Amino acid sequence: MAHLPDEIDDLTLRDRILAGDREASELLFSRHLDSLYEFCHYRLGGDRAQAEDVVQDTFLVALEGLEKFDGRSSLHTWLCGIAKNKIRAQRRKRRPMALEDVLAESQGEIDAILARIESEPLPEWVLERRETRELVGATLSSLAPDQRGALTQKYLDGASVAEMASRAGKSVKATESLLTRSRTAFARVFELIAKKRGGLT
Repeated sequence: MAHLPDEIDDLTLRDRILAGDREASELLFSRHLDSLYEFCHYRLGGDRAQAEDVVQDTFLVALEGLEKFDGRSSLHTWLCGIAKNKIRAQRRKRRPMALEDVLAESQGEIDAILARIESEPLPEWVLERRETRELVGATLSSLAPDQRGALTQKYLDGASVAEMASRAGKSVKATESLLTRSRTAFARVFELIAKKRGGLT
């Protein structure tokens, strides 16, 4: 069997998995495991064990119901939708944490923010403030994987735009554009979450 290209589209990947292609299943895990874990981790108050359980359950549900994926959203978005339902089930079993409540209640507003990104500066200082680290993590987990990756490379890893462009195989201009959109998305979502939680504490 020919090796599957990393850039295989979501619907083709779905069809290959449904046909019993083991390599396609492995690609699904490798492509989405890290971003799905981050998505769950902050929504469960940083509880690693619970996040791992939710991720595992999410993949099991996804594989069992993969024929329901119709391509109207990305596989990442579809998996996150399953994870949200799992997280809600987890929340019913324990006392909810304030941050996850904010994320759950604000998801529609977060989605709207990300849908109308313009050009606004990212308050770079927030990534260095220890007292806001939890909010930063929650904000990053709400962004699209490419936006989250751009911000972590730039502000946490200290990579230059040229280095980021080289790693991604993109032009410097395209990378700068992604970084601008990512900063805007971060700033708006961070502000929303911080305000709803009662300010930066």
